[in-house]
Amino acid sequence: MSQKKPKGKRLAENHEFAQLKALIGDAKRILISTHVQPDGDGLGAEVALFHYLKRARKSVRIYNPDALPKRYQFLDPKGEVLLGPGQVEIWDQCDLWIIVDTNDPRRLGKLWSELPLRSRKIVFLDHHPDIVPPENLHYPPNAMVVSDTRSSSIGELLYQLFTELNLTKINEDMALGLYVSVMTDTNSFRYARTTPESHEIAAEMVRLGVNPEEVYQAVYSTKELSHIQLLGILLQNTKVSKSGKLAWMEMRLDLRKKFKASADDTMSFLNILLVLRDAEVVCIFREEDDGEMTRVSIKSKGKHVINGVAMELGGGGHDYAAGLALDAPFEKVVETVTGRLESLITTPPPKPLMSKKP
Repeated sequence: MSQKKPKGKRLAENHEFAQLKALIGDAKRILISTHVQPDGDGLGAEVALFHYLKRARKSVRIYNPDALPKRYQFLDPKGEVLLGPGQVEIWDQCDLWIIVDTNDPRRLGKLWSELPLRSRKIVFLDHHPDIVPPENLHYPPNAMVVSDTRSSSIGELLYQLFTELNLTKINEDMALGLYVSVMTDTNSFRYARTTPESHEIAAEMVRLGVNPEEVYQAVYSTKELSHIQLLGILLQNTKVSKSGKLAWMEMRLDLRKKFKASADDTMSFLNILLVLRDAEVVCIFREEDDGEMTRVSIKSKGKHVINGVAMELGGGGHDYAAGLALDAPFEKVVETVTGRLESLITTPPPKPLMSKKP
């Protein structure tokens, strides 16, 4: 009995998607990047795309604005693929620069000032909603965005791309990257944006050799005792808004340094607050290593769309999972963000207009 394969035709009629296929077909040198503080979605997608293009006989390199987090080193055990500043020589000119898991040039850090002039064509391959207002973003004439907000992850979008390109077959290296992308960006298939294709793709990747238990342990069983102790302090000091429907944690830099936790070591902390019965929206405020920037991660249980608040403050994200970073005093960032979120949660939705009967 033949196995049912995930659907790969959703973007087949998309004009920008067709352009991307043509660009990949024509390109000889292809550079791949993802956003600052990379996550499993971006890194897994990069690995899958790298190995796919290599097997399709393209000259390809990955160059990221930040170094590879320790817990994702299993994606690149030899340290030869997922490279950052100072780890790889960048071409003076490349035919195509593919940026995965963001539609926001600001999230590329210093790369955005270094690489656009070296790239004949730039493609943002993304699945987040458009940034509003669009005037906040500035794309050069040689850049385009290829996006599918219905995709659970970049891995799911890439699967469609690979199906359409049909340049080579998916092997175990690509399967690992696709699986990590889909699994991490659906929070192990628990988020509302998880699709039937998410599960179908994961199943096919397992058939191709991915070990789900090994991947899960590699990504999530990475905490030191000091990290758990830090989490304990944050949980003891969790704050709740007046309505009780907003909960948040505040993580100052000195506290994080005391417990020797990197920014990536704390990425999963926010999920713990989702177990609170009355909280409808949760967030975590993390003072960054420079002591000036405060990064905010926000999640909603599904009743409130929160990416509008993030966009208003210069960030972005999905309907129920978003983030932003502000260069302002820590206390001011907390006050501003929690105030807007509390207002969002407690403001009744507008009543629908009733049409008069004829």
